[in-house]
Amino acid sequence: MRGRYKKWAEPFLKEHNDIVLQEWSLEDPYFQTDHLALEVGSGKGDFILGMAKKNPDTHFLAMERDVSVCGILAKKVVESNLENIRVIHGDIDALFESFEGFSFSVIYLNFSDPWPKKRHEKRRLTTKERLNHFGKLLTQGGYLKIKTDNDILYEFTLEQSPLEELTMIVNEKNYLFDETEDAMSEYEKNFRSLGKEIHRIIYQKRK
Repeated sequence: MRGRYKKWAEPFLKEHNDIVLQEWSLEDPYFQTDHLALEVGSGKGDFILGMAKKNPDTHFLAMERDVSVCGILAKKVVESNLENIRVIHGDIDALFESFEGFSFSVIYLNFSDPWPKKRHEKRRLTTKERLNHFGKLLTQGGYLKIKTDNDILYEFTLEQSPLEELTMIVNEKNYLFDETEDAMSEYEKNFRSLGKEIHRIIYQKRK
């Protein structure tokens, strides 16, 4: 997600270091839970806020690489007064190693940049290499849940199987939305209002 640069965003992120993490460790009590979830590419935060409200016993980690968008996300988290969300400003490719030893019960990839041109496909978050990295960060039996409106990214993701760490358990070309267990991002709300199909893939880490 890209938008107009916001001068206030970076100072706001630094000011709220109780919510916006500069470093993280398994020794932090926040991460000492059996219900830890990560969203990569959280955008403006509608999804993660919705999920945090529905699942107060789960600790959520929202990652966003665009500083201005991350500022909007963090501001919403602060204003929500929810205590089960932490924010990271960063790119997952640069941070995979920093999560070594962490175990997430679920990882979400919602409407990731599809990088539609063939020459850019290695940048997609759902390459085989990245999917296997995500699998290593999951608990045994944990889930990687992917939603996209983009046909190219959807088909590309399906082509990455078989995977070392993950088994595909759900493949829905037209996901109708499960209100009890899911939440919508701003992107999803907009796409559904336009009548676009939402694709969903769920992987499970092999037990």
